[in-house]
Amino acid sequence: MARPRSDIAQRIVTAAAERFLHDGVDGASLRQIAVAAGTNLGMVYYYFPTKDDLFLAVVERHYAPLSQALIEAIASGPSFDERVRALYDRFGAISDEEFVVLRLMLREALVSSERLNRVFERMMHGHTPAMLELLSEGIATGRVAADLHPVAALVTMAVLAIAPQVMVRRVAASVKAVELPTPSELARHLSTVALRGIGPAVSGEGPAEGSPAPPEASPPTAQGRRSAARRRPR
Repeated sequence: MARPRSDIAQRIVTAAAERFLHDGVDGASLRQIAVAAGTNLGMVYYYFPTKDDLFLAVVERHYAPLSQALIEAIASGPSFDERVRALYDRFGAISDEEFVVLRLMLREALVSSERLNRVFERMMHGHTPAMLELLSEGIATGRVAADLHPVAALVTMAVLAIAPQVMVRRVAASVKAVELPTPSELARHLSTVALRGIGPAVSGEGPAEGSPAPPEASPPTAQGRRSAARRRPR
């Protein structure tokens, strides 16, 4: 009778995710990870020869399904703007576990150039090609400035989609003086910024594709209010 497949590797990855988030990859104790996983240090090294290998395993557990979900979101709409909004909406809908891994990826990629390279390499085999294809479509249709380097546009788009979500979720429980947007509301506003910037619509230009319609009437100017007062019967 075949022996059941061991779940030691998965237990190690689960324990490592918690320790890495708490102590950082460099500061985490592999011995403590082994104890939390119910195994010994030798088994940790057996499955993951280096800490970076273990870090990538933690990332992979949650990034693989998230990457597929992002690819599906990018392909879900008939127009460029709708695809961008779907992408931002998916980042706004990240689960607690996905959020933990995003935080870990962002922090550790800034600490170690080797981890940054390995995370970037993994993303190049994940959702990144789909985003580059989306941006190429935007350039071809005039929705993205043709003089922007695709990589610059890609990084800007990704940071805008992820970093604010991480920041707002981190401070939501402690900041009471300001009413913060929900993740879905934040995603909607961030996608609008990505598509048209933070300035108002330029006079004479229509709204960006997929953006909310402008109000039917603008507030009256001071001159208009004076004119209306002169016309008002006394």
